[in-house]
Amino acid sequence: MQLTAGLFFIALVLLGGIAVQRFLRQRRDCLLQSKIIASANCCVAVTDATAPRHPIVYVNPAFRLLTGYTESDLLGQTMAILAGPETDRTLLDKLAVALQDGRAGRICLRHYRKNGTPFWNEITLSPFKDRSGRVTSVVWVMVDVTQRRQEERAVQESEERFDLAVQAAQAGIFEHDHHTDILYWSPILRDIYGVSPDEPASLQRYVELIHRSDRDRILRTIHQAHDPSGDGRVHVEHQLVRPDGSVRHLSLRSRTWFDEESGTRLPSRTLGMIIDVTDRKIADTSRRDTSKMEAIGTLAGAIAHEFNNSLTAVLGFSQLALPLVPSDSKAHRHIEQVVAAGKKSRELVHQLLTFSQQSGQVRRPLSLHLLVRESLKLLRPTIPSWIEFKAHIAKSASLVSADATQMHQLILNLVENAVHAMHRTGGTLDIHLEDKEFSSDHVTSHGRIAAGCYTCLSVQDSGEGMDPDVAERAFEPFFTTKPLGEGRGMGLPVVHGIVSAHGGTVWVDSHPSLGTTVSVYLPVLPASSSSVPPKDEPPPHGHECILFVDDEESLARFGGEMLESLGYYPIVRTSAMAAWEAFQAAPQRVDLLIADQSMPGMTGDRLIRRCLRIRPDLPVILCTGSERQLSEEQARSHGIAEFILKPLILNDLAHTIRRILDRPVLPANVPSGFAQPVTQSEVSSEELNAVGPRS
Repeated sequence: MQLTAGLFFIALVLLGGIAVQRFLRQRRDCLLQSKIIASANCCVAVTDATAPRHPIVYVNPAFRLLTGYTESDLLGQTMAILAGPETDRTLLDKLAVALQDGRAGRICLRHYRKNGTPFWNEITLSPFKDRSGRVTSVVWVMVDVTQRRQEERAVQESEERFDLAVQAAQAGIFEHDHHTDILYWSPILRDIYGVSPDEPASLQRYVELIHRSDRDRILRTIHQAHDPSGDGRVHVEHQLVRPDGSVRHLSLRSRTWFDEESGTRLPSRTLGMIIDVTDRKIADTSRRDTSKMEAIGTLAGAIAHEFNNSLTAVLGFSQLALPLVPSDSKAHRHIEQVVAAGKKSRELVHQLLTFSQQSGQVRRPLSLHLLVRESLKLLRPTIPSWIEFKAHIAKSASLVSADATQMHQLILNLVENAVHAMHRTGGTLDIHLEDKEFSSDHVTSHGRIAAGCYTCLSVQDSGEGMDPDVAERAFEPFFTTKPLGEGRGMGLPVVHGIVSAHGGTVWVDSHPSLGTTVSVYLPVLPASSSSVPPKDEPPPHGHECILFVDDEESLARFGGEMLESLGYYPIVRTSAMAAWEAFQAAPQRVDLLIADQSMPGMTGDRLIRRCLRIRPDLPVILCTGSERQLSEEQARSHGIAEFILKPLILNDLAHTIRRILDRPVLPANVPSGFAQPVTQSEVSSEELNAVGPRS
């Protein structure tokens, strides 16, 4: 009995020792864990899962440092103390469900420090259970990821900006993995290439799309980009032919990266961007053409200006000589031929001056049938002899508001296109010009034209013609069926642009093997009440005093003798300053001022303004080589009554002078008295001998 009691006592002592030892070990582990948690850099908090709302029972120093709260602020509180106005409530609800279910998890919330500053908090939940499986506490491990989120946001914004730039620039992206030979084409790049979304991307397919004139060059460029001795960078432009036949101009930039394997550099990855620069090419081409035409036009204008003055002298003195020679003599006939040739040359000069005015578009009422005839005269020698040329130009009193230079360009492009369609096989080029009137909107398979009166110019060829698909794209810039080097596909697009700018319509009617007809409809102007120019009748005479000024001595001499032959009393000067001095000396003596526009020292319009300050009622005629030197509004504001275009024609000038002098003078104006003869003392040294009586 005593033995049993002794053994029981010994066992009890042993069990107590074991329990004490286990308690001491657990206590040591807890202290160790507490020290580790307290010294950890990450934020740690423990909440009591057995109590309602999971109050905080422990926070380490890092937690307090991050949030700014003290231990007394936090103990007994819930984690809701860190929530703020921008904390996601949906995520808070998910967090509550996880705590209720005792599940581990990770979540990122926007939390707030004690001072109100926000930060991004990445939270990891670790529930602890007792032996029965019941969750007794939850450990919250938190990390401030604000900097990481900012970096991620910066990367995201950068990617968004890049995507936006790519979209705005309509840049296509491609990427080639040389190890797997996988090639990626972005959707924009597929649109540029004109290929379907499901077509496999391959280098071979890209090479097939390159225009044959650029293919060898691009293949060499690709080979150089993959050369290990280079830097892998490429910037090149080339043409690409889409599957539908349209030609696009592309700009390609790429870079190839290399891997070092066994001491050898091998291409590993190529990334590139392609931009469709067709519109830029069109603009560049147009700019180059414009610059070239401006240079040619400037030269033509300079030649025409000099020729104008000489032609005025030839025509003027020939017309003055005609009445002095018997009409039945050979000399009279010879002079008539000189006058006729001079008038034809005058038309040529006007065409040169019109051509030289490339800087702006000036529309004015035009008789299109006269302009078409002039253009065809110039174009006829350029048409091959194996092409039969027919022109049916109806005479019409209808006028169109148009720019003469652009109308010449339109006719040139239409004729060139038609001739090219027949340059191998020959055929017939048929040009029609007639007026057409539509009482209602006219609709055909080619389009719609509004009701009204139109002048219709049609150019028809008997060439190869076009199928409907090609005809539909005839007005697309750079679209051409001509062989490389024979055309740029800009003929009809330019025609379409000119016609559209003039409020007209252009139709194309074409059939394979039957030929093509291009019809241009331009709206005609309403009937004008403008006076009819004087016919070829004897020039009217007068007796008034006329001040005539031109810096060319031959023109000044012609002006003086011409006015004298018509009965007028001329005062002739060869400079604007001399004319101003003569007018200033006796302004009421002058009944009409005729001034050249282009004079050194003082232009004609400046002289006119000076004279009108003294004599507001003074009639004025301005002689100019081009009607564009002064606009109609400028001329009206300067008090100019009429324009006379050089070269001067005696009959035209005589009728213009008489028409202006016979206009009624407004009551407010001071009528000029009869002109008194100009004494020799009143005439400057620049007075020409031709003014006085001839001995």
